[in-house]
Amino acid sequence: MASSGVGEAVWAPSPSPPELPYRELFLALAEALPDAVFTKDLQGRYTFINAAGARYLGLSVEEILGRTDSELLPAEQARRTQELDCRALLSRHPLSIVVSERMAGVQREWCSTKGQLRRPDGTVVGMFGLARDLLPHRRSEAARRQSEALFRAAASSGPDAFFIFQADGEGVRLLHLNALAESLLGHEARGAEGRLLSDFPHAAFIAPPHLREQVWRTGQSHDEEVAQVLRGLGRRWFRRQLRAVGDCLAVTVRDITEQRETEVRQRLNERLASIGRLAAGVAHEINNPLAFVSSNLGFIETELRRLPLPEEDLRELLEALSDTREGTERMRLIVQGLQSLSRGETATPQPLALHEALESSIRLVSGRLGGGNRLVRDYGEVPRVLGNSVQLAQVFTNLLVNAAQALPPSGGEIRLVTRLLGDSVAVVEVRDTGCGIPAEHLERIFEPFFTTKPVGEGTGLGLSLCHDIIRGLGGVMTVDSLVGEGSTFRVFLPVVDTGEARAQGEDGALAVVAAGTRLE
Repeated sequence: MASSGVGEAVWAPSPSPPELPYRELFLALAEALPDAVFTKDLQGRYTFINAAGARYLGLSVEEILGRTDSELLPAEQARRTQELDCRALLSRHPLSIVVSERMAGVQREWCSTKGQLRRPDGTVVGMFGLARDLLPHRRSEAARRQSEALFRAAASSGPDAFFIFQADGEGVRLLHLNALAESLLGHEARGAEGRLLSDFPHAAFIAPPHLREQVWRTGQSHDEEVAQVLRGLGRRWFRRQLRAVGDCLAVTVRDITEQRETEVRQRLNERLASIGRLAAGVAHEINNPLAFVSSNLGFIETELRRLPLPEEDLRELLEALSDTREGTERMRLIVQGLQSLSRGETATPQPLALHEALESSIRLVSGRLGGGNRLVRDYGEVPRVLGNSVQLAQVFTNLLVNAAQALPPSGGEIRLVTRLLGDSVAVVEVRDTGCGIPAEHLERIFEPFFTTKPVGEGTGLGLSLCHDIIRGLGGVMTVDSLVGEGSTFRVFLPVVDTGEARAQGEDGALAVVAAGTRLE
């Protein structure tokens, strides 16, 4: 009932939806699909097939309609098709099956779906079918796997650790990493891929959040050198590069530690060469007046003995003269040490007296040992060792200076101990009663660039170079230390070879030391 009252709603029936041209829509969709679409009656005759289905059968649509599979296919293939049709007609639900068969001269793999075709009253009047050729998909998947395998092979053969990350709501997720990246991450790719980078906190430096955001925001790659301390490897230098690829991030990390160390050592060698030339010039300039002083001291002593002086006065003058002569001799030995360092001798190991090398180093650093400190020599019977005098002077000088710097202001003791290990290895110990080295620093003490000294007071290369020198001479260098009690640096050097047995003993003794056995 309708009402004309003010404020009352007026009801009117909604218009009926227009009738859609379902047949035309079905035909249009069937022809647009790349899959075979068909219908059959209860006798198995094709009542509809689209162009894609006709192409798969290798016939025209007209040649197929009204005919059965027995008329179109080889007998065995027609039999299998009819069996599947019967199963579909007997089932209330559509059936899907993957079939591999040769059709129209081409081997195909189908995903076939078939079901009942019913009238509105539910009467079964036939069947429908859809068939998708899976081979293009299989080829695409195989090509993708091959491409991925080639990519992995290329990424694994390079000198860089390679990572691919993808942006994730929780952070960034590892999609791929190569073998070098596994060693850097400390985890195999099989267990790491698919996980978040935040699951590996020790590897956060690979792609820090601020760099990821910068690269994604600007679209520009980021390339820089970065230093990182890694567990078990110490301080390492890396060349790190980040590139954005859509929502992914490609990161390459190259270990350039060896290159950096080589560059630093080259600069250091250039500095040492300059210092050597300067030392040679200074030594030459000092030698001439020093020769005059030494000669005149001899003349003065001769003349003093001729003078009629009281015995007490003569004794005092001769003692002063002896002290002066001792001072000039010390100057001569220092100059001799400077000349030795400046000559640039070859690093070929030669037989030399270990105690002479130690005494030469002591003379060079005597002024830096401090007046309140004691230097104790505890030399044992040690045969000649294989070494290089210049290099060993550099090692022992560095160890003595470090020991002196570790001593407290009130004074302490540096003890030099030499002894023979077995019959093939000489041991030099430089002990001090200084501040000691914390345990967390001991494992890094021979790393390049590592130093506990304030900025500007140490390069972190002294002990590293000493370690390399001793290793180059076929020896081993170790350290023991306790905070508050002092440190002991030990240098193990092979003695001059006297036969096969000694050589075998030398290898064994040095191997024990290299393995970390503490020798007392």
